[in-house]
Amino acid sequence: MQALPPSCPPLPELPPLFWTRVAEQIAYWQDFFAHSDPEETHPDEMRKLCISRIKARLKRIYAGKNAGRALFELSDYVACLTVIDSRN
Repeated sequence: MQALPPSCPPLPELPPLFWTRVAEQIAYWQDFFAHSDPEETHPDEMRKLCISRIKARLKRIYAGKNAGRALFELSDYVACLTVIDSRN
């Protein structure tokens, strides 16, 4: 398991492809925050949104409801949250 930001809910054992996708998305989110106006992005609000979306995607995965898509979306939110927490 990769190092998660402290604010991230605990994740189950996830496949290596998930972590590859997270690494790709971290680069995207780093670029996004580097070139965006802090007044428009509101990192605290984005952190809360990411955490709520991570929890929702985990519920879908555990319920077996379109788990593949939920896993794909989860990788984006984990990457975004990782970048937000690393910037503070």
